[in-house]
Amino acid sequence: MKLHDLIGYDRNGTIKEIETGLNKGKLGTRDIVFSALGFNAPAWVAASSMSILYSISGHQAPLAILIAFFFPMLVLAICLVSLTRYAPSAGGVFTFCSRFIHPSCGVVLGWTYALACMAVTPMCALIGTQYIQALLPALQGELQAKIIGTLLLLTFLIVSSRGVAVTARVAATFLVFEIVVVAGLGMMGIINPQVSDLSVTSMYSVSANDWSAVAPGVLFGVWMLANFDSAINYIEEAKVPVRTVQRSLLIVLTSAFIIYSIAAIGWQFAVPIKELASIVESGNGGAISAIAETYLPSSMAWIALFVVITSACAGLQISSNSAARTLYRMSEEGHLPSALCAVNKSKAPRLTLILVTAVGIALVWWKPISSIIWYYDVVTITLVLSYVFALIAFLALTWKKNTPAVALALSVPAVLAMLTLGYIGYLAGASPVSPDDMYTAWYLGIFALVSGALIAVLSKFSKPRSIIKVN
Repeated sequence: MKLHDLIGYDRNGTIKEIETGLNKGKLGTRDIVFSALGFNAPAWVAASSMSILYSISGHQAPLAILIAFFFPMLVLAICLVSLTRYAPSAGGVFTFCSRFIHPSCGVVLGWTYALACMAVTPMCALIGTQYIQALLPALQGELQAKIIGTLLLLTFLIVSSRGVAVTARVAATFLVFEIVVVAGLGMMGIINPQVSDLSVTSMYSVSANDWSAVAPGVLFGVWMLANFDSAINYIEEAKVPVRTVQRSLLIVLTSAFIIYSIAAIGWQFAVPIKELASIVESGNGGAISAIAETYLPSSMAWIALFVVITSACAGLQISSNSAARTLYRMSEEGHLPSALCAVNKSKAPRLTLILVTAVGIALVWWKPISSIIWYYDVVTITLVLSYVFALIAFLALTWKKNTPAVALALSVPAVLAMLTLGYIGYLAGASPVSPDDMYTAWYLGIFALVSGALIAVLSKFSKPRSIIKVN
């Protein structure tokens, strides 16, 4: 059996369309890749996370990213490729769990994934606001921050309501700019190094004593590479639904890996590792600013701030669309009020977009930028739960479709990936940034599951309207 048959890759594009009320045939592979990679938010993640990764793993930061890419993230991506073939829908983890575990489990995890996206939306709005205020000091102030965050959310509600094609074009525009800056600064470091006595080989070589630093860096690398799965949310609008999204899943993950690897390598050649590791990101561009100061004239210092603003806006836009499409699919199949599956003349799910935006605005006013760790906790625990149950759905699919020997071979890496992700979820509550955040992630995870279970119970009183099935 060939690999593409084993993992269910729709090599010949045999699935031309799937049942949907959304805008069919609007998106190609490039459109979905740009949209999903926007959810990954390379510039913002690099600004906020690269210094932390350097402080954890030192010169071996690129090695930590490499390991995280191959395991568990590539394993997860291949599992999602299989699931997408046999249960294609904008609902993603909702549909996977519904089809291969239990319908009620699908409702709980679909809601959990939607919560993850609904938390990312205001978080990105607040991060974009923080950088807008840094770029324009006259806008400083907590009240002003809440107003700016609200305006950002309303702006991208309008953009998203114009249809998926407009959304993809805006995401592509933001993404090209931030990739040029993040990866371009990394390439400058490689081409014109300012730090001597450093080699790329040393960044990927490790002694027995160094693994204690690399291992936690791998867990952090998983966080940096996550969110590539948002490509699935656009499957009902893709020109060749399954193949397009399967390609996009692998391209988005690989692209994020390449972008972060270039940055992790090149930035070390630009600024000493000790300086990079000591940088505290506080709305000033973090490590990106330090690299920009090395290679760009002072008149272009604003780029480090502006690129994070565009990155946060792209993350805001794509996360709100991912939540809206998940809720749309749950409504379409009878688990949420029927009004939520309504679409406007542009075939965008208008009510779910409005709902996600309203939740985002409420959170912006309730949990300002000073509560950013709360958002991290929500996103981490809900994504971990979503990924773990997606892997459980893959195990159920694998044992259903394959012989015991093949199923066992495919199950081993999936189980190990599931355990790794579970450990990340454990660390989110057991190892908080501050004592005040102890167990917060666990409490939020319990809330997501309990509220999802309540929705599952209530949905028993309504009949499914449509269920997408592909054999």
